Amino acid sequence: MIFNSLSEYFLNPTFIVLALMSLYSVTVMLNQALYLYSSREKFPELLQKLENDAGGDKNLSAIAAERNTPHRRLMSAGLKHLTKPAEALSALLDEETKSLRWEAEHRLAVLGTIANVAPFIGLFGTVIGVIRAFQAIAVKASAGPSVVASGIAEALFATAAGLFVAIPAVIAYNYFLKRSRKLSLELGRIATMLVHRGGN
Repeated sequence: MIFNSLSEYFLNPTFIVLALMSLYSVTVMLNQALYLYSSREKFPELLQKLENDAGGDKNLSAIAAERNTPHRRLMSAGLKHLTKPAEALSALLDEETKSLRWEAEHRLAVLGTIANVAPFIGLFGTVIGVIRAFQAIAVKASAGPSVVASGIAEALFATAAGLFVAIPAVIAYNYFLKRSRKLSLELGRIATMLVHRGGN
């Protein structure tokens, strides 16, 4: 009996949509976490090497090529064009920074969308459940609690499911957004130093 009622809930289109959104949300979270893990960098040490010249441009190019992080990719792009005028070098580094920022943040739009939409989908399921409860009352004039219990339970379950999908997405979105903004600031610092280093 319980299994049958649960299967009815999970076969409801509202819950199917929420389940797919939850699955996609978790996938995005894992991808973003993997990206941030592979992009981790000891920024103060890297900045110190850039500030202290570290043996010239060739040595800095070797340091930049050691790992495939956004910081070192920006360094590598800047070091290749240090002989360009300051304005041209600044424009090039600005475009490279925008590209790296997009790489870090483009996944977050999905999380933000899921975090905003999931509660409304849950609310939609809630409304459907309440409608079914009132329909049960209309069919049976002497309806008792047992008649409307299924519809009310479905409504409450839909609300809970919407929040279950939205809350982790909100937390992950805020965390990843903070990390991507920190990365953006670090890239801007590197770009500024490269412009000062070159840009004749």
